[in-house]
Amino acid sequence: MDDDALKHGLEILKSVQTVQLADETEHYEQILHGLLSDLESPHTLSVILCEQIAECLYWLRKHVEDKELILLEATAQKVDKAISRFGDRKTPTEDIRKVIRGDVKLKADFDQRIADSRDNKVAASFDGCRAVAFEASVKAIKTADDLIQRQLLNIRHLQKSLDNIDMKRRLIKRMDLELYCLEQDINALEHEPETSQGQ
Repeated sequence: MDDDALKHGLEILKSVQTVQLADETEHYEQILHGLLSDLESPHTLSVILCEQIAECLYWLRKHVEDKELILLEATAQKVDKAISRFGDRKTPTEDIRKVIRGDVKLKADFDQRIADSRDNKVAASFDGCRAVAFEASVKAIKTADDLIQRQLLNIRHLQKSLDNIDMKRRLIKRMDLELYCLEQDINALEHEPETSQGQ
């Protein structure tokens, strides 16, 4: 069922596609294929909504990555400034990422190097450098947060629209079944008197 829905959804998408992303990672394609394969019976409007949801999810992921990079880069700069007297060393952002994710040994190393630096006017520890970096980057981080919130809001509205379309089809199916049951009951009632007369 999933493969059939996906094939049918992709066929519809060929004629109505609006989103064109240059995504080498193919995350967008994976998200879109997953959404299309979840559809019970794809039709034009549901395919378009899935395409829009996939784009929102793609950009949501990008904005979250951008926010993390802003903080990592700013923290790396502050740590470099705190450790190096001449400002010529470059702390790899991967090391900063490891510390933020809980590498206690590397954090202790950074704290020691920051404490040993005589001309340090930035902060007294790695956490202090990160706080200073956050404060310096708060405007860029707020912009990323706003973009993330916008994508989440878009996803909620699109999902609600997709659910309404799906729900409408299910309501019609349910009403058809109820109507069929009522017709069966009426037919049964019409036949009951005949059987009772024959007795």
